[in-house]
Amino acid sequence: MKLRTKFGLLVSSLVVIIVLGVTVTLLIAESRFLVKEMETARYNMVKSLAQVAGESVIVRDDILLLNYIKLIKNTKGLAYAAVTDLSGKVLAHTDINLLGTKLADPVTSKTLSSDALFSQKYEMQGPVAVLDLSLPFIVSGKKTGVARLGFSQKELDKAVAETLSATRKRIFMVAVAALVAGLIATLILVGMMTSPIKKIAAGAQVIGSGKLDHKIDVTTRDELGDLATEFNRMSVKLKELDQLKSDFVSSVTHELRSPLVSLKMYIDLFFKGTAGTPNDKQKEYLDIMKSCTTRLAKFIDDLLDVAKIERGKMQVNPQRTELPPIFKEIAQLFEPQMQQKKISFEVAADKLPEVMADPERTRQVIINLLSNAVKFTPEAGKITLSAARKSSEKAVEVAVSDTGMGIPADKLNSVFDKFEQVKDVKSKVQGPKGTGLGLAIVKGIVEAQNGKITVQSELGKGSRFAFTLPTA
Repeated sequence: MKLRTKFGLLVSSLVVIIVLGVTVTLLIAESRFLVKEMETARYNMVKSLAQVAGESVIVRDDILLLNYIKLIKNTKGLAYAAVTDLSGKVLAHTDINLLGTKLADPVTSKTLSSDALFSQKYEMQGPVAVLDLSLPFIVSGKKTGVARLGFSQKELDKAVAETLSATRKRIFMVAVAALVAGLIATLILVGMMTSPIKKIAAGAQVIGSGKLDHKIDVTTRDELGDLATEFNRMSVKLKELDQLKSDFVSSVTHELRSPLVSLKMYIDLFFKGTAGTPNDKQKEYLDIMKSCTTRLAKFIDDLLDVAKIERGKMQVNPQRTELPPIFKEIAQLFEPQMQQKKISFEVAADKLPEVMADPERTRQVIINLLSNAVKFTPEAGKITLSAARKSSEKAVEVAVSDTGMGIPADKLNSVFDKFEQVKDVKSKVQGPKGTGLGLAIVKGIVEAQNGKITVQSELGKGSRFAFTLPTA
């Protein structure tokens, strides 16, 4: 069963249940209200009769009472109306033949003994069920007589049934209208809900077929719209990962093939005996072969380091470490490269506290950052290796600044991703291009030592990479 059908049946069922529940509730409430309203009307009617009877006695005007009884005689459902004194003598009655007679039946006896509104049911001749309501009336502070109204129970039930029938019809019509409106709204809602899902599913199929730059056009501002947005972001990320895969294959191919081809070529020269005399070309060839093997070993080490970082297996051994000796050693290591490119190199690291860091890993981080600085800084540029205490963080910040090519602003957030290289800048670099693993390794080592690394750069003006190490 499709989601559209499931969702439609679910919402439609809820609409039907709600409409039926409201309809039944309204019918019950209306029935109770109608019965209560009719009871109130009967009470008001007998109350009015008692009031007129009292006034008639006060002014000694029997005509007033008789006229009032004549007026209410034709009230629907009324079987009789009567006013008696306390002895049961009829002062007024809808049946004029009973005027002046004395009623002594059990029903009358009960009405005469009551001091408040009194209701009782009995059967007249026929038999006809009658609801008798009686209310005493007071004259000069004394109970003077009783006003009585008799209602045919059959007529009362009929009136209630007719009114309820009309009410049921109105409620039923409203319920049908609400049900139709609810079902139409359900269809619209189901369409609004499933249409974006269909677009997302279709988009997923397109992306699954290999078109990774496909975008899903869903503009709703709800969870489905958020899902489509995230889906589009995923599509962009997949495209980036696909490009990363291509770059990785290309990088690995280049990093492995170039030194391997060189090694094979020079090994072949040795086997063929054409490598020259020991004092001629052999030493040069062996140096080249050593450089190739070193390059291969470094590439493999970088891959292993990245794998360790991703698995959280990067081993660091923090200990109390002084940074100035490490800076001095690294400065001596890079001195030939700096001189070759006529780069001004400055080290600023005086009066530093000891840090808790792995000396070898810290050396690896600084060497990676300086290697990049040398690679991307043109001749006659400047590179600075500095360190300063950050009292607010109880840490030392080490920074490598250069006056090199810089990094575009839109690439700053991704320079620490593995195999990430800025193509426009990379194309301007002479010599080996690198694998794009160095900064990813640097970030992993720094974070493994409870530090943070940041980058600031401006295209054409240089870059500044800084990382922190906790003080001892």
